[in-house]
Amino acid sequence: MSPTASSQAKSIHLLRALLREATYLPDALARQYFARYILNRFKAYQPSENATASGDVEALGKYRHRSFKRRHLSIITERTAKVQRKAQKGLHYLRRANQGEIPCLQKVLFFAYGRLGKRKYALLNHVLQPDHITDGGRRVKPSELLERTPLQKMYYSNKKYLQYLDAPREANDMHVMNISDRYSRLRVALKSQNQRGISINRELKRSSLKTPMHNVWMRPMPLVRARNNVRRWYAETMTRFLPPLPTEEWNKIQAMVEGSERISLVKRRVLARPLSEAPDHDDSLNTLIEGMSLSKRSKADRPNGIWRPHNITPKFMRRLYSRILQLCCKVEYSAVRKQWVAIWGQPINASRPEAYNVPADVSLFAGVDAKGKLPHAPKVHVPPAEPGLDIQPRNEKGEYIRFPFYTEQLPEDHPLRKQLEAWNKKRLAAGIIGEDGKFRGR
Repeated sequence: MSPTASSQAKSIHLLRALLREATYLPDALARQYFARYILNRFKAYQPSENATASGDVEALGKYRHRSFKRRHLSIITERTAKVQRKAQKGLHYLRRANQGEIPCLQKVLFFAYGRLGKRKYALLNHVLQPDHITDGGRRVKPSELLERTPLQKMYYSNKKYLQYLDAPREANDMHVMNISDRYSRLRVALKSQNQRGISINRELKRSSLKTPMHNVWMRPMPLVRARNNVRRWYAETMTRFLPPLPTEEWNKIQAMVEGSERISLVKRRVLARPLSEAPDHDDSLNTLIEGMSLSKRSKADRPNGIWRPHNITPKFMRRLYSRILQLCCKVEYSAVRKQWVAIWGQPINASRPEAYNVPADVSLFAGVDAKGKLPHAPKVHVPPAEPGLDIQPRNEKGEYIRFPFYTEQLPEDHPLRKQLEAWNKKRLAAGIIGEDGKFRGR
């Protein structure tokens, strides 16, 4: 990276360590993706005089993506320390992924399968190409692909984001714009993702654009603002959109989730011991020196917490592949329905096995219902008590008559005193209270 010898040696050590760690990733596609990514990143910061004299060296400077374009020598010298620290962080991240830390390994798979990063935009660029076959099965003529779209004509602009939408239609003082028929694969994938609510961070708001026809002064929307509304919607939608995978790649993930295809795990190589060291070499001195050092250890050297490392087994990888598959789809053309169809992955436990029925003794399930639960005992009907015995009397409105504590001290001709004595006589006759007026119960 830097022309100095010490910086070159450090960069070479980082490159070899990153490539070595990339070979231990438990996914074949991830190993290939990160090996190419690491080499391209280091070549971009390699001085041209140190590069291999081949046609690939000249082609590297012509890449469209800026991150893979070879930097100038002054830029390499200025950014050497910064990009070396970034490479060191990437090395720690790959180590944590290879140790089975779920968030790190899941993000590595996101990059490899185009849910994040550079490959996502490569897949997106593929689906943004116009279709040669529409949903109705009609083959599009080449002249139709070259002509300007209705939205570009309406807004007097040749901006690329305007060609993906149809002409607006009016609906409740709003302009509604759907994805054009020329991009039917994009429309099907976008609509199905919005209906299912699938996303990594924030969900898609809608699969079509809705923009007001008038401004706050109830005048027609200016063209500049209308174009900006389309641009903002396009940028936000493409950021949250998950482009479809190639059919062969999607089928391979599905086969690994179902267990019909072997998961390509890699066994880690054993560290070689120098020949000069004896077999009974004591490493206590090195351990003491490492313990006394004040350098901060990375999370790869001190794994702990809820995302502690896991043993990477085929069962563990199938669960991770199931999470990835739920965020991936494939778009296929259905000859029966005469249109493109988006197929999304299902969770690993979505398909339940058929019920296992074998002959069994009826006595094993005696006394239980169809759900295997004991039925509740029927409720016993208790007849209501005779009015006036253990229930307080009511007035003409049906309200309970509550006797104050001083009712017995009232005169004998008082109506409340007469009601209390009549109620006590009924309770005495039923044996609820005794002659002394104390409660006996039934």
